[in-house]
Parts: sequence; structure tokens; C-alpha cells
Amino acid sequence: ETTMSQEQINISHMQCWLFRLAQSKWSQTPEETTALFKQYDIFDYIADCYDVLHLSSYHHALNDIEALLAQKGVIVC
Repeated sequence: ETTMSQEQINISHMQCWLFRLAQSKWSQTPEETTALFKQYDIFDYIADCYDVLHLSSYHHALNDIEALLAQKGVIVC
């Protein structure tokens, strides 16, 4: 049996909320948002940067994700 640490739970929670915020703000289907998050390693980005991202609101974190995507030539909104 594998149990998640509290930090892993917190990261998963943030990934879920940012996914849903992105989906709503970008007017995308779950499949479209999943494809973008996977293609551009957004789930990994959230996990890797959690220590910094969780210090601000989820809306600020989503702005950081949008800036990251824009640097890669992806405009979502």
C-alpha cells in the first residue's frame, strides 16, 4: 500500500484546481486542457514549482502558467 505525503496531496490539490481554473478561463473541454497540460508538462511544472506557486493565489499561479505557455508560443486567452 502506497500512501501520499501531505506535500503530495497538496500538490495534487493544486494541480486539480489549476486544471479546472484553466479549463474554465480558457473555455476548453477537459480533453483540450489535458492535452495542453500534458504537451507542455504543466502538471510537472506545478509539482516542481509548488513551493513558490502555493505562496500566491491560484489565479496568480494560473497567470504564471499562461506566461510559460506564451513563451512557448501558445496563447490560450
